[in-house]
Amino acid sequence: MKSLKLTKDGLDKLKQKLEVKREELRKLGIYKASAAANEGDAWHDNFAFEQTEIQERALIHTINDLQNEINNAEIIEDESESSSDEVRINSKVTVSLKGPFDEEEETFTFTLKGEFGPTGSGEVSINSPIGECIFGKKVGYEGSYTVNGNDFYVKVLNVSK
Repeated sequence: MKSLKLTKDGLDKLKQKLEVKREELRKLGIYKASAAANEGDAWHDNFAFEQTEIQERALIHTINDLQNEINNAEIIEDESESSSDEVRINSKVTVSLKGPFDEEEETFTFTLKGEFGPTGSGEVSINSPIGECIFGKKVGYEGSYTVNGNDFYVKVLNVSK
């Protein structure tokens, strides 16, 4: 599993979300027991019980995903300590992109918003494929990444704060 880049604040928010989901699961367990006791047979012809089991499985899956993200999180430190020509959070980056069909120059700002891809307003998540490719790199870096089986080549042309 790839690591998700987060600030300390972002990690705290993810932990809070995990606790909310755990509390939802606890409350759902109480409701499930009530549905089993009050609605008849716990496994046959008990719509409330069956729906609660479906919700319970979905919540367990969500909790496991959140826990994995927390366990594999990469904490991003104070950006002010990095050199100005290094791609960091809030860096305005100009790159040369060559994809399967065209070549272009693009400028965007790296952000933690969104998990993948463009977030709108000229922002790109550092957790996107291009973000993972060039995050922490300096002007002149050349690399590649793959999206949906297509290879893209990128060169960092300029970085500013």
